[in-house]
Amino acid sequence: MKVTGKRWTHLALYLGLVWAAGALVVPRAYRIGFGRGLGLDVDRLPAVAIGAAAMVSVLAVGVAPVGHVVAPCRTAGGRLGWAVTVFLGGTVGLAAGVGAWHSGALHVGGPAQRAALCGVPYALVAALFIAGVTVRLISGVAVLGVVAYGTAVTHKSQQEKEMRGLMSGTSLARQELLLPDPPAGYRVDEGNGDLTADGFRVHYIPYVPGSAGVARPDVAFAVTHGTGPHGDGITEVTRELGGGAVEFVLTAHRDGVRLTVTAQGTTDPADRDELRRMLRTAHPASDAQVLHALRRPAA
Repeated sequence: MKVTGKRWTHLALYLGLVWAAGALVVPRAYRIGFGRGLGLDVDRLPAVAIGAAAMVSVLAVGVAPVGHVVAPCRTAGGRLGWAVTVFLGGTVGLAAGVGAWHSGALHVGGPAQRAALCGVPYALVAALFIAGVTVRLISGVAVLGVVAYGTAVTHKSQQEKEMRGLMSGTSLARQELLLPDPPAGYRVDEGNGDLTADGFRVHYIPYVPGSAGVARPDVAFAVTHGTGPHGDGITEVTRELGGGAVEFVLTAHRDGVRLTVTAQGTTDPADRDELRRMLRTAHPASDAQVLHALRRPAA
């Protein structure tokens, strides 16, 4: 029992010192390199590098010796490798937390509370080196949870910010950005959608594995302001475009907006029941769906 108690004391001191290093060194390095925002000032890169070196040095010299119960810390090379690993892993977790904080999804109180939390991801990563499946499992899940949560809320915040910018250029309300599921055999044509002052338009392209080269009609969906007949009626118009091409247009009205599905092809444009289904099932699009339709594909 005495040995067990001594081991727990060493481990508590080990983790406590890692946490203290993160809480004392990292906030100062962050303020020097990033100021009040997330954008890194290039002129401050040397200061950030010095801060990183200081954190690694504090871990390797000030913390590792008391972690002699942790195998990697028993040699000089092991201590340095351990310190670099803890610094890098903890910084990834910290970056996720900072992103969540700046997005408004995480409320951490004043400077003292923020400084205290800065040390937590480093302590969690350091706990991964403690012998014992249970401790490693708990700390590993905690680290992954912090990174996953911070990344998710930061991404969502960026999407919301981008959407606010897009909505400033259209007369449609956010709830009027409707989107149906793709018709059978099609997918959203990423990057070829459009959100303008008068409407939201999305294009669909054929997507049936193993049917490359098979002619399929072009399909587009649009939401614009407009009133029409009362009820849920769907109107149909067929136009001859010349050269054997046919355009088939279905229109419906809902709560002050006009929904239109247009299909063009060299034969009968498309399955009418499938196009009608698009109009009936159009639903408010999520930020991710709108941005997916509007963004240009990566080069």
